[in-house]
Amino acid sequence: MTAAVTEQRPAVRVVGLRRLSETFVRAEIEGDGLTRLDLPGVPDEACVFHFPLADGGRDEYGRWYTLREVSSCGTRASIDLVCHAGGIGADWARRARVGDELEVSRSHSWFRRPAGARWQILVGDAAAVPALARVVAETPAGIDTEVVLEVDEIPADFPGGVRIRHEPAPGHTSRLAEIVAGLELPDGPGYVYIGGEAAATRTARKHLRHERGLPATAYGVLGYWRRDADTFRRRWAENRERYERAYSAAETAGAGDEEKTLDLYEAALARDGLL
Repeated sequence: MTAAVTEQRPAVRVVGLRRLSETFVRAEIEGDGLTRLDLPGVPDEACVFHFPLADGGRDEYGRWYTLREVSSCGTRASIDLVCHAGGIGADWARRARVGDELEVSRSHSWFRRPAGARWQILVGDAAAVPALARVVAETPAGIDTEVVLEVDEIPADFPGGVRIRHEPAPGHTSRLAEIVAGLELPDGPGYVYIGGEAAATRTARKHLRHERGLPATAYGVLGYWRRDADTFRRRWAENRERYERAYSAAETAGAGDEEKTLDLYEAALARDGLL
């Protein structure tokens, strides 16, 4: 996920770094910059971080990262970064130092578990692990929880007390859509939350909506990253007006139904070779 920002941005400072595993690095950050973002205070709250680049510049678009933990005063937090090949956040994580300054902008959340849910199933790849871990840690007692992770390893500090299934990451593809299609959903009101690669989560969302027939309130699906991110950014820059027109048309036809709007928008992009 990316976001272009031009205004003066608040900043935080790295005060601690810890290698959690071969895959994850945790950065402890501190500063009143976080308090200026009106954090939503929910399990998957995230901010756009603008990392320093290796050439001395700074990433102007920014990258969304979940706040894995936030202090009660809101001035200290941590983020877990996946050290995969490529990617601005991953590149910074490999050379990060205590004292590094990160600019921040925008905050948002996507997790919308209904108040009456009796169960939840959380599915994600490595990019979603920090958010899913915090969701588990902050889930009220009495909600039955199952977690399915498409990762090579589960971080040692992932919260326990829930059912966790481990599906090794398959490399250059994702099995998230297949995993979701094979889920057994409990009876009664519940919530399915999925985070991962955009194409895989897009297929998973369509399965839940059209094949399972779940209402929009019973699931949440978020594309945390795109396998073709650089290509997509260029395509977006070259065709921004077409994207905006397609969304405007879908929004009008959707008549307030966000899921219908998304269906129409994705169909239009696919038809025009913009997806």
